[in-house]
Amino acid sequence: MGKLRIYFAASSIVFLVVLAISPLKDFFREWKWYQYKFNDLIKELPQRIKPAEIGIKQLWVRKLDRIDRCVTCHLGLKEKALQEAEQPFRIHPHIYHDFEEFGCTMCHEGQGLSTTFKESIGKVKYWDRPIFPREYMEASCAKCHKENQVPQAPILTSGRKLIEETNCVGCHKIDGLPKQWVPSLDGIGAKVNRMWLVNWLKNPKEYFLKTKMPNFLLLDDEANILADFLMTFKTFPKGAMLDPLPTLLMNSPDAQRERLIELGSIRFREARCISCHLINGKGGYVATDLGKVANKVDVKWLYNYIKNPKRLQPGVEMPRYHFNETELAGVVAYMQSEFTEGEEGTTPPHTPDPAYYEKGLALFKKYNCSGCHELGGMKKAEEMAPELTFIGSKKLYEIDFGKSNIEQSLPSYLFTKLKAPRVFSSSMKMPNYEFSDEEAQSIAVALLGNISDAVPEEFKIYPKPSSTFKPQGDFGKLVDDLACFGCHTMFGQGRSVATDLTLEASQAQRKWIEKYFKVPYSLRPILTERMPNLFLSERESKVLVDYMEQVFLADSLERDIKIDETKIAKGKILYFEKYGCQACHQIKLKGGYVGPALDNLGSRLKAGWIFHWLKNPQAFKPESIEPNNNLSDEEAEALTAYLMTLE
Repeated sequence: MGKLRIYFAASSIVFLVVLAISPLKDFFREWKWYQYKFNDLIKELPQRIKPAEIGIKQLWVRKLDRIDRCVTCHLGLKEKALQEAEQPFRIHPHIYHDFEEFGCTMCHEGQGLSTTFKESIGKVKYWDRPIFPREYMEASCAKCHKENQVPQAPILTSGRKLIEETNCVGCHKIDGLPKQWVPSLDGIGAKVNRMWLVNWLKNPKEYFLKTKMPNFLLLDDEANILADFLMTFKTFPKGAMLDPLPTLLMNSPDAQRERLIELGSIRFREARCISCHLINGKGGYVATDLGKVANKVDVKWLYNYIKNPKRLQPGVEMPRYHFNETELAGVVAYMQSEFTEGEEGTTPPHTPDPAYYEKGLALFKKYNCSGCHELGGMKKAEEMAPELTFIGSKKLYEIDFGKSNIEQSLPSYLFTKLKAPRVFSSSMKMPNYEFSDEEAQSIAVALLGNISDAVPEEFKIYPKPSSTFKPQGDFGKLVDDLACFGCHTMFGQGRSVATDLTLEASQAQRKWIEKYFKVPYSLRPILTERMPNLFLSERESKVLVDYMEQVFLADSLERDIKIDETKIAKGKILYFEKYGCQACHQIKLKGGYVGPALDNLGSRLKAGWIFHWLKNPQAFKPESIEPNNNLSDEEAEALTAYLMTLE
């Protein structure tokens, strides 16, 4: 009995201790102390804020099947008075959505049901979706936003653009992403000299810094063998043959050649090749660097390419300039004389490997060159690289971090892989794109957004359907020949480098369009002139303008405005005094530089277009910074009347 009493007494004491510890443990829970601290904090504020009721709080987002308890500690998410408060009490930054509608983990990731800091951020064992670091937060926008331009997500938008431009789908499968056009390698043996090709294969960016071609880190032997292999391909697409060089370009006396070069220099500048091509560090980055092109390509190829680019490179966006034979020979002669890096010198002796073709073909397949380039009908390698459609859902145990000492997380892995593709294993084949930190981060953000999570369709936003507009007849042939879609959009088709032409005939007067085709110029004094002189014939210009007058207009933009002295005087007052339009626009070199100069507006634009533009600029160009002044019809007509006098 004595021992029994002792056991009973001991067990009673243990039971009492347990009973005492349980409420004590509950009192010291981490989330409770945050709530106590919050209530103490708001007492010191001059604004009246409702104290937090002590207890677990949560957001239940039924449509997304999420329960988030982050609001148990983050108690000031909607309190403006807590803008400068320490975390976790600070107000939530202004975002596109209401966080109560989407919850917390939809954007931030982490464990929504947890109530301790460590577990809630998800950096614990067996949890593969820890909270996103701030710099990768925009990846979550990709769960719903499938369009290219994502509102308030510039990093994600930039990443998607880079993935598309660098043609990642050449090796990786990414659902919904189209392959970009890349020059065909057919005929490369009749285009470039071998030494240039060897140097290009070893380091493309040394020749053209903005090239999308990555560095495959080839050894010298590999570059030489691959170059020898490629130089055997001298047949162009669809069996196209190089026309012979004209006598004028081949055997001209020195004096005649000098005149030819001078003519070529003039036509080259008039064609504004520098708008797209880089030349000695100046110009555009749309097309290849021309600074040393005479050292790179064969003159016969250059002559034929300028004569008709699409014949040698189907799909290229370079326009065919309508030079006559003398002008064409002059441009080629000028480029030969100007775009060269001194004397070419003697080509180093080179003895091809006896098995260069077989070895070159093996290298071509090893690095999946056909993933981007066409060559002799070769197909891209199968299963060349991992699929990236759902890379954002990749589990940590599926990632081989090798011997690297980076943080064991998917964002860290992707960023490092993009910066140094072969750091995890020397046997990897991914080339080096030499991305900057900002570029690598933006691409990693876009890839992290490629997840397999099921999101209800009502939350998803898809890009607008692609335009199917394809101009027909002689107009369509000219649009293709002149590569108009490379810069302009028409009914949603094309690139937004220059003006959208969809309503051009409702906007501009016919006579002005005809003159503009003859001598293009910039409408803004501070901008570089980009539209080239395409040297169109009268018949070709008429074909273009006639089609525009029939198709590129909207009847709703017509308006009969009677212009009289009273309206003109009122419009002048509105322009200079009430709305201060001269702050942004120039007339006779007086005014601001923000918008285009308005000289000759009356002979350039139609009155109906001016009226409707003044009423609502963003209706025609959503990104326009022209203010909508909510003009009455009377004011808009008066301003239109004044502007139509500027001839």
